[in-house]
Amino acid sequence: MAEFQFEVECDCTKPGESVFIVGSAPEFGTWSADKGVRCGTSSANFPVWKSTSVTIKTPGKFEFKIVIAKEGGAGARWEDGDNKCLEVGPSQQSIVRCSFGCNQIAVEDLKSTPPPEDVEASKTASEGYASAPTTGSPSKKVLQRFDSQELPLAVHPDTSSAPLTRKKSRHMVTNVDGSINVDMSRNASMMLVNFDELAEEADEQEKKLNDLEAEREKLNMQQMRLESKVLLSGMKDITDFADPSETIMLQGFNWESHKAGKGDWWGTLAANVEKFSDVGITDVWFPPCSASVAPQGYLPSQLFNLDSSAYGKKASLQECLKKMHEVGIRGVADIVINHRCGDKQDSQGRWNVFTSTGIEHRKSFAGVADWQGWAVTLGDKFSDGTGQSGPGQFDGQFDAAPDIDHSNMKVRNSLKTWLRWLRLEIGFDAWRFDFVKGYSAEYVGWYCEKSEPAWAVGELWLDMHYDGDGLCYNQDKHRQDTINWINGTQKRSTAFDFTTKGILQEACRNCQYWRLKDSNNKPPGLLGWMPSHAVTFLDNHDTGSTQAHWPFPNDKVMVGYAYILTHPGIPCIFWDHVMDWGDDVRNQIKELVRLRRESGIPVDAKVNIMCAEDNFYLAEIGEPAALRVALGPRGGGEGDGGYWKHGTAGSDYRVWIKK
Repeated sequence: MAEFQFEVECDCTKPGESVFIVGSAPEFGTWSADKGVRCGTSSANFPVWKSTSVTIKTPGKFEFKIVIAKEGGAGARWEDGDNKCLEVGPSQQSIVRCSFGCNQIAVEDLKSTPPPEDVEASKTASEGYASAPTTGSPSKKVLQRFDSQELPLAVHPDTSSAPLTRKKSRHMVTNVDGSINVDMSRNASMMLVNFDELAEEADEQEKKLNDLEAEREKLNMQQMRLESKVLLSGMKDITDFADPSETIMLQGFNWESHKAGKGDWWGTLAANVEKFSDVGITDVWFPPCSASVAPQGYLPSQLFNLDSSAYGKKASLQECLKKMHEVGIRGVADIVINHRCGDKQDSQGRWNVFTSTGIEHRKSFAGVADWQGWAVTLGDKFSDGTGQSGPGQFDGQFDAAPDIDHSNMKVRNSLKTWLRWLRLEIGFDAWRFDFVKGYSAEYVGWYCEKSEPAWAVGELWLDMHYDGDGLCYNQDKHRQDTINWINGTQKRSTAFDFTTKGILQEACRNCQYWRLKDSNNKPPGLLGWMPSHAVTFLDNHDTGSTQAHWPFPNDKVMVGYAYILTHPGIPCIFWDHVMDWGDDVRNQIKELVRLRRESGIPVDAKVNIMCAEDNFYLAEIGEPAALRVALGPRGGGEGDGGYWKHGTAGSDYRVWIKK
């Protein structure tokens, strides 16, 4: 038999986490994080973690990795790179020194006596003690007895009896009243930096945010006086452009949110900003914010009037966006410009007289959105015949309100000004274009070019191909039409991947996972052809919610998220699923987001579909493979245990991540 002790250098733990040695030998847990060798540390020894003596019965060559995890292996984070290798000889007694994330190890004879300063640290780790600083005397130590299975990393000093919380910076520890706990912010065992450095970093971040806000306000006040080229250059400088590989969007409402918010839905969103950040959301899609004939916002009238929205007042919206920006979340405005409801009737009783109420305080904006019948497409029932042109060949009709003629430069300039105002005065960052099949894609591209959004997405909801047996297997025309639209915007906008939604929900509902592979062994939706511009989703306010025009099966929602959160594209999560369905569903979604981030898969990651049958789908994502996902009731799908580790699992889905 051989005996080993491990010394691990690891400074990237979080409160409540420990370091484990997990490997191929039974003594190392046989690659199960919850059965590995646990290491402990103290405030004096951090970031060095030490194990008790480990007895290995059988000599040979073993592999292992360092794992950071909570009690029972929860939230395990495995180090990257190749496995570490350890040669074990008979009757060997050694100490193994290694570092998290570094492949090299050092093995030393344990028989030599350690230096005196190490004796006490080794003793406290092996006997189940943690060395913690005594209040008011950092140099003195007090030994605290604790259960050997717990090995806590940090002991709270008596600076405050209030519980501690982490906010904004991972380096900052605060009391619940918001004040900074200086002692804990200095404590190395909490993986925190020097307090002076922390304060300087916080000041720099606050100054940067304030500078951006000041520049935004300056551009806002000069919007109508600056040359367009100069204004756009300034807007570009203050834009937090989205990285599609990092973007996770939340639809921040459903069809009933105008009632649920009781007149201030913006306040509801603001109250949940920390929760959004905790899930991993980078962008929140807001409902339409302008005055509207319908309370849901999709029959807009006075575009600049944000105080008459059923979702709340302009000031509340601005404050909500400010709070999101403070935690690094972008606000996505719902841009409804296919149609617009008139405020007044013309002499023939047609509702085609539009006003710009809501912007009176800006004299330079006078009349900017005052339109009449000339702004309506010819042939529309609200048209007075003075318009410039009729709808395009492929434009869809919207009968509930006047269709706007985007070929009219006066109309476009008005909308350009409104979009810039939404960015500069209100604080929105990005656009979601509603009902884009109602007007030409080139205009969406033009509006993006003239307003410099962080990114944009269009809702192109087209009919899929059905026959007598239901949804057809081949939906290439459907996704090609979407690609044509994206190209029509000069790729300035992405598009919701309705093709993937339709196929995925059919596959999950009817246990037809063969649908998830096209004839070329690729994903069958837009994400299989143009993943960098595919915004994947399961439901929205139209398809799901109380409207339920085309809903994803409720009992398969987590299977759906296991697909879109592990595959290429830009995932969009629906409000109901993450906010209304309880903690369990939210935590499952949060874990999938975490695995996506940890794996580092890019927006256009390669998908290797290994199996797509009636009751089973298996794919590896990334090159080299970084995620492995199995869907369906059949179960199975485990890969090489030396390469893959368990990530998360639920009903009819399981995900692995590269070790």
